[in-house]
This record gives sequence, structure tokens and C-alpha cells, in this order.
Amino acid sequence: MLVICTKLYLNEIPTKNSYLHILGSTNGITTTQQQQYSVEYLSQLLKDKKQLAAFPNVFHHLERLADDEISKVRVALFQFEFTKDSVQLPDAEGEITVHTEKVFVPAKEHPDVSKRKVHCN
Repeated sequence: MLVICTKLYLNEIPTKNSYLHILGSTNGITTTQQQQYSVEYLSQLLKDKKQLAAFPNVFHHLERLADDEISKVRVALFQFEFTKDSVQLPDAEGEITVHTEKVFVPAKEHPDVSKRKVHCN
């Protein structure tokens, strides 16, 4: 296990590029440039999350941070834009009807079902 100790300021949010900077392999990337995510990075995040799953309820913050980063990378890679517009359904045509059906369940074969009372309108 690799442990990295560094000083982060309270108002600084760690990013992928800042971790690369800490490790010393920035490849010319600065933290001020826009992040370019890749499928390989997403794959590595998913592997890391799977490894964290081996220690349930131990690393609460790491699990949350991994989930947040995975969501952010997925949105950046696949450009998901979820809109919360209401669905416009067409007007109803014809007469509105209500259908009910009574179902008989053998009490001897299913004793727990017969104890519950089901109301049909």
C-alpha cells in the first residue's frame, strides 16, 4: 500500500491533476488546466472502488470521494445531461375504466398469503 503525505490547504479541493503533481509525474499538466478524463482513469477508479469494498465501513470518506469522482468522470466522458422537464403526455382518448381481478390462492400451499387480507374494489 502506497501512503502519500502532503500538505493541502483547507480551501483546496484535491483533483486528479493535483495527485499527479504530488506524485511528481504531471507530464506537463498543471492543476489550472481543464481536466481531460479518460476511460482508463475511469477504469482505475472502478478498480479502486472494488478494492475499497474489501474493507466495508472502514473508509467512509474514501468510498464517498470515489463515488463522487466516478460520477464526475462519467458525466465528463459521456456528456450526460439529465433534464428534469415534466413529461408531456397526450390527452386521454375514450372512456376511462377501472379493471379489477380477484385471485384465489390455495391456503394449504401458501399459508402465509391467506393471513393477509387483500381488498379489491
